[in-house]
Amino acid sequence: MKTKSGKEPKKKREGAALSAFKGAGGGLGVTLALLLLFCAILTAVEDPGPLVVPLSLASLYLGGIAAGVIGAKRSRNGSAGGFYAGCAFAAGVFLLSLLPLPSSAFPVSAAMIFLGLLLPAGALGGILGTKKQTKRHGRR
Repeated sequence: MKTKSGKEPKKKREGAALSAFKGAGGGLGVTLALLLLFCAILTAVEDPGPLVVPLSLASLYLGGIAAGVIGAKRSRNGSAGGFYAGCAFAAGVFLLSLLPLPSSAFPVSAAMIFLGLLLPAGALGGILGTKKQTKRHGRR
């Protein structure tokens, strides 16, 4: 929507904390949507056993990247906002993993390694979310 002067209005950027929480919520939403999509794919496969862990981890890391991208787009700080959103996403996943559910055979040390990889995924999303405009200097 253009203003009377014919210029596009600037997007209002948010503070780091608000953009981090919104990015983390968006990342959790992307993770949930991907998990539902992958569950639909796994029900169609004859032997889904070997695909469960890779698809669930893919949805988790893609959700972390989405959290970083959303946080970076909404923040005044750019990639720092994306990193904060990735940290908030990792903290949210960690808190969700503490829910009292029936025990699984998944070792705790492996779970910590996977949760530790969420921070770089969020940071990568923060880097991808910042759009740097470069000028091309051509020779004439």
